[in-house]
Amino acid sequence: MSLENCTKRNFRFGLAALAALAFFALVFGNPSPVRAQANDGSADSAIAPDQTDQSGGAQSAEAKAQADADQQAHDAADAAQEALDNATQARDQLESDGASQDQIDAANQAIAQARANNDAAEAAAQSADDAMNGQ
Repeated sequence: MSLENCTKRNFRFGLAALAALAFFALVFGNPSPVRAQANDGSADSAIAPDQTDQSGGAQSAEAKAQADADQQAHDAADAAQEALDNATQARDQLESDGASQDQIDAANQAIAQARANNDAAEAAAQSADDAMNGQ
């Protein structure tokens, strides 16, 4: 009974992690061009005039923001991979425990969602890498 509770808890945690990852991917994955342009304009207007006179002050701030975004994208990709691994382990545990086919099917759906989230997160990380290399 305790193994079943542990499996259910792990499965629920995996689903919660997938939902959080999906939200993160939607928010940070691919900003619309309008929002990207608005962010670029607001970043330029937020820099004080005396900072732009310093050697590379504005460029340094942009580079740091870009590096932070790149790191966040890679962290999200790592989290997505971990969520996929957790979902796969939960499904494997269900199969080894002789769970019902409905539970296994639900676990397979969770794996499919985790795989899609993982692919999206990896694509976002690759885009962030491309943006970093394009500077």
